Order: sequence, then C-alpha cells, then structure tokens
Amino acid sequence: MTARRLAVRALVRQEQNGYSNLVLDSELNHCTPALSPRDAAFASRIFYTTIERQNLIDWMLARYCAKPLEKMDAPVRAILRSGVAQAAFMDVPLSAAVNESVKLTRSFGKSSACGMVNAVLRRAAVLRPRPEEWPDLADRLVTYYSMSRPVAELLTAQYPEDAEAMAASFLQNRSTAVRVNPLRTSDEALTKELTSLGNTVRPGPWEHCLLVDFSGTPAAAQAFREGEFHVQGLASQFAALSVGAVPGMRVLDLCAAPGGKSVTMAQCMGDEGEILSGELVPGRVQLLTKAFERCGIHCARPFQGDASVFFPELGTFDRVLCDVPCSGLGVMGKKPDIRYKSMDGIENLQKVQQKILQNGARYLAQNGRLVYSTCTVNFYENEEQIRQFLQDNPDFHTVNPEICLAGMKTGEYGTVFLPHKTGTDGFFVSVLERKK
Repeated sequence: MTARRLAVRALVRQEQNGYSNLVLDSELNHCTPALSPRDAAFASRIFYTTIERQNLIDWMLARYCAKPLEKMDAPVRAILRSGVAQAAFMDVPLSAAVNESVKLTRSFGKSSACGMVNAVLRRAAVLRPRPEEWPDLADRLVTYYSMSRPVAELLTAQYPEDAEAMAASFLQNRSTAVRVNPLRTSDEALTKELTSLGNTVRPGPWEHCLLVDFSGTPAAAQAFREGEFHVQGLASQFAALSVGAVPGMRVLDLCAAPGGKSVTMAQCMGDEGEILSGELVPGRVQLLTKAFERCGIHCARPFQGDASVFFPELGTFDRVLCDVPCSGLGVMGKKPDIRYKSMDGIENLQKVQQKILQNGARYLAQNGRLVYSTCTVNFYENEEQIRQFLQDNPDFHTVNPEICLAGMKTGEYGTVFLPHKTGTDGFFVSVLERKK
C-alpha cells in the first residue's frame, strides 16, 4: 500500500457520504502493512487537499476531459482529482504526480484509462486559475474557493465585504493551538519538551496557551499521551475561559464532547469543585471519560443527557456553558466536508440551539454566569439567538469578556471571531448574567 493509493481509496469512500476524518482514520488504521508516519502524513495531505479544493479541481479537469467527471469510474475520478491536487496545490513535481497517477490507474484495474489520465493531468495540473475569473462573488466562492452554493450565498449575504477574505483564510495553514495542563507541567517545561522533538513553539495570547508547528501529529507526542496538553483552538479556549470558572464552583457543560472546554475549565479550577459534562450520544460520553483520565481531571464527571431537556435533580450551578451544536461554518479549514453543506434543516437546528440556551438558564444560580458559544459565523445561529433569548429573558444582560484577542469584535450580543481577522476558527461567544 502506498500513500497515494490509500488517499485514492479514502477519496472513493468519502464520496459515498462518509465523514472525511472517519474515512481517513479507518483507511490508515486498517492499512496492512501500516504506512510510516511520513507516508501517512503525505496520504492525509493528498486526501484533505483534494476535498478542500474539489470544486476548483473539477473545473480545471472539466476543461480537458471529453467525458463528464460524474460519469467516470470512481477510482479514475479520484485519481484525476488527487493528481491535480498534488501538482497544483502541494508542490509535487508535475512529472511525479502524473506518472504515479498513471501507475495507480493501472493498479486499480483501469488500464484503458491510463492514456486519458496522462493527457488530462499534463494539461489540467498546470492551470493556474485566479479568483477574478469569476466576477460574481458567490460564483467565485463556489468554484475558486470550493463551497456549496448555499454556503457561498450565506457568506456573501451576511459578510459582503469579508466573505472572500474569510474564504481565503480557510485555506491557510495555521499553527496548532494547545492548552498546557498546569496540573501536570508548566508552560516552560512543555515548550522545552516539544521543542526538543523538532517542533516550533511560541507563546499564545494568554497563560497556559502555546502555538505549535508540529513536525508530526500532536497525539504522537509522549507529552500528549501523558496528559500534559490537549489540542484546543484559540477561539474555543476563549469560550472556556470566558466562563470564569474558579476553584470550588459547580459548573455545567451542557454539550461537552469531546471535552476540551471541560478540561480547560477544570484546570482553571485547579481540579477543585465540580463539573458535570453532558453529552447526548453514548459513544461521545466515552470520549469525555478518556479526556479526563488522560489529563488527570477528577472534578469533572461525564453524563449522558439531552441538553435541551431540564433535569431538576442536577441542581443549580455557578456557571453554565452552552457550546451548542451548529452548522460549523467557522471550522471549514479543519473540516472540509462542511464546505459542501446544503444548509437543509438549519431552521430546526436553530430551534434546538434556542432550547438549549433557555434550558441552560434554568440551571443557573442567582449570581451565576451563562456562556453561549458556536463554531459558526452564521448571524442567525449567533447574534439572533442572543437577541431572542434577551427578549424572552429580560432579567439577563450581556457582559463584555474579561480577556481579548486581536481582531475580535464585541458587539451588543456577543463576540465574533472572523478567521481572516483573528487568525482563529470562525466563532461566536456571548457571556450572559442576570441583572442585579
């Protein structure tokens, strides 16, 4: 098994409506013999680059394919797409991308297509399309920046001045933000340890935050296995820190999996107090248990439950975090499947978000704090939800966050993170308290 063959196999499976990360993990875990770390990383790059650039790659291929892509055999289609991805977007030499693609075509039993693959790739992979070839902004987002029409139209409608810069930022590589576990190590010690392994490390915007350019995968580091850090984006850290959890508090995290925010809050509490971390899906409850055990967290307890349903037996809490399920439009850079969302059912999702927020308020102690967060940039999942909540709950008001990040924008209903301005995921955080 080669890296390129594994990437093509994963692309064929992913096209059948599989989640990209699950498909790739499955292929890597069941590969015999296992790929080396270097080859696994190369296969992953091919796979994700192909998906995140797919609309543009298809536009490039369509100029030279006599047969429509959708009518080709799935392996041949995946080989063509991955060949263009390598030569046009990964700095792989054209000759290597073409020759290896032809070999793959033959190995998949599609020898009759070898000549076509060779000819098409040699012409399509050298194209260098530019954004201005699509004068209409929505068309540009759909094709050049590879988004579905509904996602493109939402961004152009809500962010006419920022949509293209935002789309471009989703294609940029960024350092990995990690949260240092002060229960197990220090910022200085972890920096030294990660640097000794060939990673580039620099301080983040606040204490216990580092920005790392990993030479491999973060999970491969011994420090990760020993719970000295967990991977958590800056905006996600901001949401957890905005809760303001301190030792001795009772905290409720209503939509907690995979557990990063609960872990961060537990660390802020010095592992003293109580955190109840809820999750609807049983399998994801296990993710919480593993995260807490790995990081040595004892004050947090996972439970299975619907965040939109009130459980009076849980009692009241000093802090409640509602990191609600959302469209995920702010994390396209990490989850390329989201680029191609249809946005069907978004109204139902918004109703669930409001129910969770209203339910979270029912658990709040008199002088408590309620935090609402999403990883989307959709106004109707963000500011509009808070506007509706405040209308229904006039005894609440928003408060300004106590920490800041360059480029964020705090308004009447909360703080917005636009990736091209903050260098983070697209995110929204609103801090709510009862009026005194």
